[in-house]
Order: sequence, then C-alpha cells, then structure tokens
Amino acid sequence: MADELKQFTETFEKSLKPGALKSSDERGNCIWLTVRQSDLLQACQVCMANDSVFDSAFISSRGNEPASSFIVYYLFRSAALGKMVVVQSQGKEFDAISADVNAARWDERKMQDLTGLKFTNIPDSRPLIFHPESEMPDKHPIGGKQLIKPKNQDYPIAGTGMEGEFQIAVGPVHAGIIEPGHFRFHVLGEQINKLETRMFYLHRGIEKSLEGKNLVESLPMIEQISGDESVANSVAFCHAAERAFSLTVPKRAEFIRAILLELERIYSHLADLGGMPTDVGFYFAASRFAVLREDMMRLNQQVSGNRFLRGICAVGGVTSDIDKSKTFIITKTLDEFLKRFEAIEHTTLTSSTYLDRVFSTGKVPKSAAEDLALVGPVARACGISCDLRKSLPYSVYSDLSINESMEANGDVLSRFLVKASEVKESVRLVKWLVHNLPSGTLSCPVKLPSDEEAVHFGVGWAEAPRGGCTFFIELSDSGKIDRLACKTPSFRNWRGIETCTDGNIVPDFPLINKSFNMSYAGTDL
Repeated sequence: MADELKQFTETFEKSLKPGALKSSDERGNCIWLTVRQSDLLQACQVCMANDSVFDSAFISSRGNEPASSFIVYYLFRSAALGKMVVVQSQGKEFDAISADVNAARWDERKMQDLTGLKFTNIPDSRPLIFHPESEMPDKHPIGGKQLIKPKNQDYPIAGTGMEGEFQIAVGPVHAGIIEPGHFRFHVLGEQINKLETRMFYLHRGIEKSLEGKNLVESLPMIEQISGDESVANSVAFCHAAERAFSLTVPKRAEFIRAILLELERIYSHLADLGGMPTDVGFYFAASRFAVLREDMMRLNQQVSGNRFLRGICAVGGVTSDIDKSKTFIITKTLDEFLKRFEAIEHTTLTSSTYLDRVFSTGKVPKSAAEDLALVGPVARACGISCDLRKSLPYSVYSDLSINESMEANGDVLSRFLVKASEVKESVRLVKWLVHNLPSGTLSCPVKLPSDEEAVHFGVGWAEAPRGGCTFFIELSDSGKIDRLACKTPSFRNWRGIETCTDGNIVPDFPLINKSFNMSYAGTDL
C-alpha cells in the first residue's frame, strides 16, 4: 500500500503544472493534497482519471469577518488505496468542477449559497438552499458576507420543449407525514418526459448551529439529522473527530458500533421492503414486513434502550455495553427473524402481480449512476460497487469479509433485491460480531494531540442504509467545532430519481420514489 500511495502522489504531481501541488500529507485515513487555486479544476480531473470517485465538496472560511478568502475541499473515494483523497485550495474565487463532474453540481450550488462566492462556469447557478421566493437571512452562513437578495423571485424550471408537453407540479406540501419537496413533471399524455426535484424547503442550518459547540453536546443533534440513520451519522461524525484528535478507539467499542450499524441497516431496509409492496397495493406482504420491522425496533430497545439506537455512540467509543444476556437475545431474535423474513421475501418475489409492477420500472442507467456518483443500494442495483465497508473499510470492517449485494438492471425490482440481500447479510454480520465480541474497555480518553497546530481537521464516513455518508470537521485547539459539514446519501441520490422516470408514467412515480426512499430531512441540513 505504501508503494501504491507513493505512486499515486507522484502520478498526481506529474499530471499537474510545475508547482501546482503545494503540499501532500497522509493522516486520518485520508490523503490531503493542497494545490494552487488556478490548478484546482485540473487536480480534480486528475483524481477522477486515476479511478477515484467524487464523494463530496465542502468549504470553510479564513481571515477576518467578512471572510477575505475561503478554503474548498473536494473529496474523492479511492478504492485502490482504500482511502479518501482530499484536494484542497485557498482563494477568493474558484472554477466550478461541476462543468466536468456532474455529481458536484449540488455541492457547488450549496457552497455558493453558504458563502456568496460565485463559481466560474458553473452550469447551474440557481440557488439551492435559499429559495428566492422565500425569506432569506441577512448574511451568508460561512464568511459573514452580506447576502444580496435577488430581484427576480422566479426559480426557472425548463421542460424539454416537446410540442404538446405540459407540466404537473407535485408538492412541496404532501399528505401525511412526508416532509416538503417539490417534483415538477413534464409529461406528454401519461408519459414522463422529464422530472426535476427541488428540495431545501426546511433548511435547518444544522451545520452552522453546531459551530462553537463541543463534541458531547453536538452528538444528539447529529443523531437526528436523519432519524433512521442515527447510528451511521453518529459513527461517521465520531470517526471525523477521532481522526482530528488522533484517537484510538478500543476494539470492543468498535465491535459494538458495528453491531448497531448492522441492526440499523436491517430495520431501515425493512421499511423500504414493505413500502414498495404498499405502493402497488400488495398489502399482504407490506403488513408482514411492517411486523418484522416492529420486532427489530423492539430488539433495538432491548439492546440499547432506544428504538432508534440513539445515545450509545460517543467520541472515543460507546456509552454502554452489550453484555452476554443481550448477545443471547440478539442471536435468538435474529435466528427466528431470518426464517420469517425469507418466507415473506419468497412470497413477495413469487407474486406475478408484484413482479409485473416492479420489473423494468424506474430503471436507472448505469452510465447515469456513474455520472452522478450515486451511492448505496441505488448504485449497487445498477451494478456499481460502492459499499464503503469494502472500498474504504473503517472500524472492524477492515477485518470482515463483506458480501456486497449487487444487481444489474437498475430498476425497482433490483433495488428490492439488493435491500433484501443486505438484510440477510447484516443478520450474518451481527451474529458473527456478537459471537466474537472481544473483551476490553468501552472508550478512550478524549484530548487534543500535543502539537502546535491551531486547527485540527478530520474526515469520517460510514455506509448508512441509504449509502455512504461523509463528515468533515474542523476543531479549534480548545476542542470546539469551528466548521462542520455533512454529505448524506440522500443529498447525493435525489438527482438520481430524475434519471429513471423518463418513459415511465406518473402513477408509477410513488413506487419509484419509495424504492429510493430518500430522506428529506437528511438533505435539508
């Protein structure tokens, strides 16, 4: 691996102009590459050309208020190195990489809204977070620049221009408990020609609100970014902080975290597996998946004291143990669960009515999934290997053999099959983890490393049920959060829905949407 890392860095530097690479460093399971502002776009292109996949982009400010300059961080997943590559640059203006890297379009639109910067040659300059027709803050959250409110309050959404095409506007207000999100269908008869999604109607400002807080008081809010991904988000956050602090978490704590992660994957996927039959009227299967999910939620309560597995993960380890009595309950419950799960899975997949509705519906082309850097079951249903437990292994996953669930057709049925397979794999992993749970302490002391660096950086990630989530954190020398940024799988995958509705009919959209099952809250941070 050392040779591969050296080769990557040398190739990276040779591919740029002389002097473009200002520094390189390996720390916190990341490769940090600092480049000149004028060479940032080329540096990102070099990463992509060397089999690295775009993950996310974040921005922070430097200098006096309002900020005199900004630092941008573009993150790429390198499966070959098993590390995250961070390309960073400081300046007052930047070229948009989304002109070449379509997956970065929402990231750069978000960075513009947060700072007031204008990325040169950005292909879509519309505001993402601050809707022009809604109330806006007086200043940009990062850097403190005065926010200039647009005179034109329109948010243009263009169709295909096909003769006879008309629009159907759905949302942002929905029935039931669905959070706000707008879907604009451009249709010709019943057929969808184009769909555009629009989110961020309830932008909560979580990233900004955590600035100045310590890690302990931040975790409860991190756990509620997206309700059914509480463990994944808290683990990724803890890993980012632990890498910034150079902490070594005890092995037993890492095992317990992994058990919670896999239990979370099971109950989260069960909601999706029941939701898809619900949207085609197959209530027999839907009700049984719902019963199984409730059983898993009750198991969560027995194991952790919380149905959503909250309050256990902490920076440096975990707050409570899983003793022998709990491991017995977990093993016994999962043995019974698996038999019932496989029975209802078989019933569902042998129903001709169900298969007729899900086969070839909402098909995501593999090329589109790669172009948008989709993650999680949505990407794996297109034949794309992207499970961070394998490609960028963290915690105990470095020592585990993960059977990555893959399908190739990219349709609703493929997403069902991937999630069903992942449930069974998570059952296997949990049983192995509880059987091999090592002895030892549950946490390590949390203290800043004794160096002279004023700000400590860390990047953490985890494979949430919906896909990879990534946290970027800057900590001051007192251990307070200077800057926190998060990319959830929902933020990455919402645009994927736009690629799989063309040629489908409007009544199939709820089914397609349910097979993705993105989190509105997990997007509107």
